[in-house]
Amino acid sequence: MLYTRGAVSVESMKEGSIVINKREVSADEVELVLEGHLAREDMNEFQKHLDEALGGGHRVIVLNFERLTNLSSTAIGKILHFKKKCDEMGRRLVIRRCSPEMLQLLKMIKFDALIPIEP
Repeated sequence: MLYTRGAVSVESMKEGSIVINKREVSADEVELVLEGHLAREDMNEFQKHLDEALGGGHRVIVLNFERLTNLSSTAIGKILHFKKKCDEMGRRLVIRRCSPEMLQLLKMIKFDALIPIEP
């Protein structure tokens, strides 16, 4: 489903236990807002959104974790592989707006050393 809110284009897709909203912040930045549990069953849809974000020509790709409740090990691997693709294409991948619990988990596995995590 694609809808527009003001000058911002938003796409929403529900698959399994995750809702992914794509928000074009500017010509240089796109944000994928993840809501719910990002499980192994969601990887095909998640990959589709990642590929679209990368193909959109945006310089900065943001994964918004504000409403993400859980992250599978498969999702972690998928994000790391995507980070490598971003680096190869001269793009910047950022994680934003983690809940305190999610931030604690990401720091525990040293994810913050690989991908910038911003408030």
